[in-house]
Amino acid sequence: MTKTFIGIVALGVSLAAAAESPNITGTWNMGVEAGHVIPIALVLKQDGQKLTGTIALPSRSSAQERVEVTLAGKLADRTFALTGTYDHDNDPKTLDISGKLLDDGTMEGTFTMADHGKMPWTAERLKERK
Repeated sequence: MTKTFIGIVALGVSLAAAAESPNITGTWNMGVEAGHVIPIALVLKQDGQKLTGTIALPSRSSAQERVEVTLAGKLADRTFALTGTYDHDNDPKTLDISGKLLDDGTMEGTFTMADHGKMPWTAERLKERK
């Protein structure tokens, strides 16, 4: 009887922890506001509090070309921070993304690039195809 009770309590604690710690793994359609909304693909993978991913930035040479930047960061509660380095005319630059997961399942935050400053963004998770 005691083992069953302990097992039920442990299961309840695990479920409560899972409910408090959302998983933001997936592909997100990010819209960065810079005079107009710039659509950007953001792919995230969460492992506990560790976040990794990529962001496909528009190229300066063509609207159809994208520059993929590798990201790394951390998630705490419903907020996160990511950093990546990209090449800008043979000069490495850093980009920073900070954000939070909202109750409706979307995200919002600030996107900071060396030459563009801080820009607000929002994102929606794309549904997985089966």
